[in-house]
This record gives sequence, C-alpha cells and structure tokens, in this order.
Amino acid sequence: MKTTLLAAGFAVLSMPAVAASITVSDFNAGAYDAIVSGYENAVVEDFEGFAEGNVANGFATSVGYFSTLGGTGSGGTVTGADFTNDGSQLAVRDGNVYGRVSTTSALSGDRSDDMFLDSNDTYGISWMVSLGGSLFDSLVLTLTDATDVGAIMRITVGEDTYTFSGLGNGAQKIVQIDFNQAIDTASIFFGNWNRSGSPRLNDGFSLDDIAVSEVPLPASALLLLGGLAGLAGMRRKKS
Repeated sequence: MKTTLLAAGFAVLSMPAVAASITVSDFNAGAYDAIVSGYENAVVEDFEGFAEGNVANGFATSVGYFSTLGGTGSGGTVTGADFTNDGSQLAVRDGNVYGRVSTTSALSGDRSDDMFLDSNDTYGISWMVSLGGSLFDSLVLTLTDATDVGAIMRITVGEDTYTFSGLGNGAQKIVQIDFNQAIDTASIFFGNWNRSGSPRLNDGFSLDDIAVSEVPLPASALLLLGGLAGLAGMRRKKS
C-alpha cells in the first residue's frame, strides 16, 4: 500500500545506527570524477543497460533496489510520456524530461548515454543500497531537476537529513554520502515535501551515475573465511 511505503520510507534504518555525512554540491564532470577516483573499487550504475519505461517497486540494479515513496503523479512528465504511464511507479527515462537529463554523457563524452532513473512525479525515491553482500563505506550520485516547482527535498539516511529547496529548472547536483564505517546495506530516501510538512507530488527529479565505494575484505578476514571453509570440509569428510 502506497501510504504504508511512504511511512516506512522515513523511518530510521532497521540496522545499527550509522552516522552518515551528506554533502550536496554543484555537478561538473571534473568534480564527480575526482570523487570516484578516490574509491579503491567503485560499483557504478548509470542505468544505460535498462530500457525506457516504468519500473516496479524493488527495481533491482547493481547498487541495490529502488521503489517509489508513494503517491500518483499527474504532471506533464506522466501525461506526456512516450510509454504507457499512470504515474504510480518510478521510471527509467531518456532524453530531456522537463529538465531531467542524464549526466552520463557529460562523463563519457557520448551523447547516446542518456538514461536516468526518474521519480515520475511521485513523492520521491526509496533506495536500499546493497552490493549483494559486499561492504561499502561511501557513495556518490547525481541529482537533477529537484525542487524547481516549489517542493522541499529531504535526503534522509537513518536519523540524518539534508534539506534544500528553490533550485532552478534542470539544476544538476552531486550528492555524496559517507557512512563513516563499512556496512552491507543502507536505506536512503529522496522525498518531496510541502512547507506544511505533507508529501508533495509533481516536482519530479532524477538520479543517475551512482558510484558506491566497495570495501574489500582485509586479508585477515579472507584467511578466516578460508579456515572456516576448510574446517567445514573436514567435518563433512568425517561424517
């Protein structure tokens, strides 16, 4: 149920408390590349491997799972879509959607790199970050066209929130989140709100070029895992 999803979206994480640092800055390719180059191993999702169209809650990618925070959009983004779109789900889009555009082409130099994940005029986007069991400690992404028609955006990670409003049409931002420790899952919410404190529809935005900093297991942990596997093998032989 959409209202239940929205309520769950702004709850604290169902994991030990993580003090996250959230930073938002203007996008340019050089600044973004400098951040990603500092990651020992970056798992990147730029949505170029997906077809245009709606995506159901739990949309699976290389960096985890995405869902809408609820609500049904009814703006031009929805009514003017070139695919069947009732405004109740997120969407993978291409081209220019009322200021939302892919930032991938600016990074790759290839104009055909034009896909992005669109909030589709719903209340916003919920992202369960996961690398399939691998640990990570920070991430970066691009956020485009947020808050240009009056909404207040809250980026929420556990009990930490970054709030902003009043950006112009098509404004492109870099969002960095540092978890200050290695973790295996995190819940992040990009939500639109009114000044009255209620959720806001029809101020769409897009996410793109997500890079998650994977933390390799230390050699000691790999040795421990290898030893445990060896012990398990010996036990099977004895039995």
